[in-house]
Amino acid sequence: SATGDGLTFPKHVWKSISEHVNACPAPPGSKMCSNKPPVSCKNKWAALKATYHQVQFIKSTSSLTWSDEDGVGVSPENKDVWNELVKSCPGAKPFGNKGFIHFATMEQMMKGKNKLKGAFVLH
Repeated sequence: SATGDGLTFPKHVWKSISEHVNACPAPPGSKMCSNKPPVSCKNKWAALKATYHQVQFIKSTSSLTWSDEDGVGVSPENKDVWNELVKSCPGAKPFGNKGFIHFATMEQMMKGKNKLKGAFVLH
């Protein structure tokens, strides 16, 4: 494997990923650029990992329910609990009524590497 702890990859892997992504045709009607440099792929991976860790934090530390499609599903009944969570962890805010459909896939990839990090994590 070409990964280290936390699924970090060396430069040559990002170059290979970029070449693979650029060789794939864009879906019909897509405005997505298929000329992604290695740094773009690396940044996207970092963003996906950060989002995964944020959702993992929400799922493991709150009494709120979670759906990968709908997020927490903030309602009048749980709004106060949600607001307190967001106050202590602002990165959670986007997931009030929006899920993270890639969570299950990321969880498979992060198995054994999913240690929560941050100031609001209790050990």
